[in-house]
Parts: sequence; C-alpha cells; structure tokens
Amino acid sequence: MAVTAPWHMGRRGGALAAEPSGTLPGLEVPLVLARPVVYVHPTCHASYEAVKTLAREGLLGSVELRGVVNPAEALGRRIWSVPWLLVDGRPAATDPVDPGELVEAVRGVWQRRVVDPVEAFMATVLHSAYAAAVAYVHGSLKPVLDEALASAAVRAPLSGLAPRSVLEEVEANERRLYEQWEDKLMRALGVSYVRELWWATGGDLDREAVRAAATPATAGAWLLAKASIGRAGLPQDPRLRPGAAEALADFVRRGAAGLLNKVRREQEEILGDTAYWELLRSLGI
Repeated sequence: MAVTAPWHMGRRGGALAAEPSGTLPGLEVPLVLARPVVYVHPTCHASYEAVKTLAREGLLGSVELRGVVNPAEALGRRIWSVPWLLVDGRPAATDPVDPGELVEAVRGVWQRRVVDPVEAFMATVLHSAYAAAVAYVHGSLKPVLDEALASAAVRAPLSGLAPRSVLEEVEANERRLYEQWEDKLMRALGVSYVRELWWATGGDLDREAVRAAATPATAGAWLLAKASIGRAGLPQDPRLRPGAAEALADFVRRGAAGLLNKVRREQEEILGDTAYWELLRSLGI
C-alpha cells in the first residue's frame, strides 16, 4: 500500500523519520496534519522569492500564506524572522532559506541534511534583523536562545533534530560564538539601518544623506528601538556598551554608497513588481 508522507516527515540518514506530535512551550498551536503555513512580509526579499516561486510551482493551494503586518499574531507565534514556515504548527524554516527548500517542505519531500546545527542557528540569528539587534545590544546570545528560533533554524520538524539540544550547545559556547559573530551581526545590522533610512525617506536618499545620518547617537537610538518591543528586550541598563553604536555608525559611513545601492536595487525590484503586488492582494496579504 502506498503511503504519502505527512508534512512533518523527512529523510534523515537515508531513512524516513517522523517527528512525534507535540507543542513548543508557550505556543498554543494545535498540531494536526494541515497545510504548511508561510509567514511573509512583502518587502522582504526572501519572502518575495518564496511567494514568486510557490506561485510558479503551482503550490499556492498547498500552503497558507499569511502576512506579519499584525504584530499580535507575529508575537503570539514567536515569529523572529520572515519567511517563517510552520509545519504541523511547528517552526520548520526561516531565513536563510532558498525557495527550493520551501518547495520541498510544502511538497513533503524535504530530504536535506543540517550539517552543523550550531552554525545553522547562528546564521538564522544573523539573518533576523530583530534577533541580530537583540544579541548585539546585549553583547550576548543568551536573549535569543529561543526554542522556536532554534526549531526554525535546524528545520526541526523536517530534520528530526531537537531544538533544545542545539540551544544547550550554543549556550555552552555562547561567549566564543558571540565574539566570532559580533562583526557579522554588526554588518548585517548596517544593511538593515540603511534599508530603514531608505523607507523613512520614501526612497529619496543619497550617499551623503546616509553618511550624515550615521552618527553614534542616531545609530544607537535605532539599535535600542530595533532590539525592543516597548521596553521588552532591553537590558536592565539600556545604555549601550562603549563602541557598539560607534562601530555601526562607522561601518555605515564607510560603506554608504555600496549599502545604499544594495538596498535601492532590492527594494525597487520588489516595489516595482506589479504582478507580485497583484498576487499578494488576491491572496489577502
């Protein structure tokens, strides 16, 4: 008798392996065999590629696409980044993720292997502007040691890896890992900083304006806002540690032209794609 693998099944070590049902602590999500859910934001380039690929592959009927404009839903689901894939209610992937991997997950044929779970977790922190900001403001990975984030990072429902085990390994090497990744986190935040300057000016931004806006005070204020929801997420003493804002401001000033060109190309491609926006409207996003 032919058996169709449910969404939460994938190949691990050459054998089909299924994750047992269950929930992440604090997530009130019933785990049933249902269509995968992908949370997206229209201006995220990875979301843009995901939506276009799912449409091209004829999979929009096999997945539920949702936006993250409503912060209450995003907070309730512990969505750290987009795109954010849920398989049977469990975080199963997020950025960095290529569209082909999402297609495999939606089709129930995901067969990839997470070679280094710790590296995968760190890459996920790097690609989440929120997680990167939280870690950078705190000077520590401890505030981002979240099971939902780890689950998405290591594709837990698909790979069979245990998020808690991954977090334990990260925590055991937290100081070394943070120091190794701090400069990468700062640089990724520099791109986010320029992107949000571009949005704030309605796209009317040039290199000199980027440089003028890249002061330690403005960069520091942006970091604190980026890393917090109200005051939730801020260190007990929110005054930034010496050098944190200065490093970000200096990076943005030095790389203003390249950062601006990167952001402008990305956002003009997305915002100028009328077929994409019509598709989102038809999906209610």
